Amino acid sequence: MENPKLNHEQMDVLREIGTIGGGSAATALSQILAKRVTISVPQVKLVSSERITATEFLIEPDEVSLVVDLKILGALAGSIVVLFSQKSALMMIDILLKRPVGSTQLLNIMEASALSETAHILSGSYLNAVGELLELHQLIPSIPQTIVDRMDRLNKMMIKKFTDQGVHFLLPIENNLMIEDIQVPLYVIFLLEYDSIKKILKIIGL
Repeated sequence: MENPKLNHEQMDVLREIGTIGGGSAATALSQILAKRVTISVPQVKLVSSERITATEFLIEPDEVSLVVDLKILGALAGSIVVLFSQKSALMMIDILLKRPVGSTQLLNIMEASALSETAHILSGSYLNAVGELLELHQLIPSIPQTIVDRMDRLNKMMIKKFTDQGVHFLLPIENNLMIEDIQVPLYVIFLLEYDSIKKILKIIGL
């Protein structure tokens, strides 16, 4: 399946999805952390699940990364994944647990749980904002599943998930999260089944 060719107007709509979702997520995080939080969205793509690779996310294949996976409940069928590189995950944990950045060197269960809960909040904020933009209301994230592994293995796991769930397209939204003066890059990725992607493509006029 080829990656769909989108024109500038359609890409602008996808970027708007990322920008509005990121803005909503930044507001939620700012309230939790009591810090100034902004999220910029440098890149949004629509990618065929058959053509996704580990390098799609600018993370080296042998780098340990963390994925928080949530099923979308409601008007869209699919999942939402929050993907952290190892560096981003460790920085985010330090911020959440009020440690100096650079303190955390390894992920333990408590730290992964804190990051999972944050990803759940991010996902809920994204879904609320996206649902309002697309007039697809009552989009709810399920209880999160957190997986820590090498990026190449995580990519294989996600591809298997795409196949098993009938996912046809991914919408990877690159996020540059700024908490005060600390940058924490991450990805929010929508994995959408065929009927759901048709809804979005119809809305953006593809």
